[in-house]
Amino acid sequence: MPDSDDEYIEADSGDEGAHALSKKGGRRTGGVGTRSQAKSAPANKEKWEEIHRSWDQVVEGEDGSIASAVIGLLEGTKRKRVLRDATPLQRGIIRHMVLVLDLSTAMMEKDFRPTRYLVSLRYAVEFIREFFEQNPISQIAIVGMRDGVAERISEMSGNPVEQIMALQGLRTDEPKGSPSLQNALDMARAALL
Repeated sequence: MPDSDDEYIEADSGDEGAHALSKKGGRRTGGVGTRSQAKSAPANKEKWEEIHRSWDQVVEGEDGSIASAVIGLLEGTKRKRVLRDATPLQRGIIRHMVLVLDLSTAMMEKDFRPTRYLVSLRYAVEFIREFFEQNPISQIAIVGMRDGVAERISEMSGNPVEQIMALQGLRTDEPKGSPSLQNALDMARAALL
């Protein structure tokens, strides 16, 4: 329903949603959105042409159907999964965790006081205390990365005192070399088997 002064007139520009608002008496006529839509139409067309359609990349199988190509892809991924190391890890209600620490020369930076190394050891001790408060029947092991190899700092154990004593023993050692995350992950996996 039009107001007393303004009335709504639909424009015949052919664009959907293009409307014009005109003042009675012909004093003012303006397009609401018509100029911006007319200018952005070529830009929208260019964007539409840039869209990559996934159905254009579907390859037909030997028998001419798409289903055989999809099944071939699924079998390929299934083969990759079978070839991967599928040794099961310990799972259950009791949590088994391996804490991996960086013991390389990068930990001698003094961006944390006194050094990153000592700060990380202090937080590791706090973490172990909190971990065993929340998971009293769980077990934890500690692995360190130093000189391109992984070192077992402590064995898998449910005794927080042993773990904290092992971390306290690291305070006297100096960090050296570079870390090897791959070796640490391999050692952690072996501890969880």
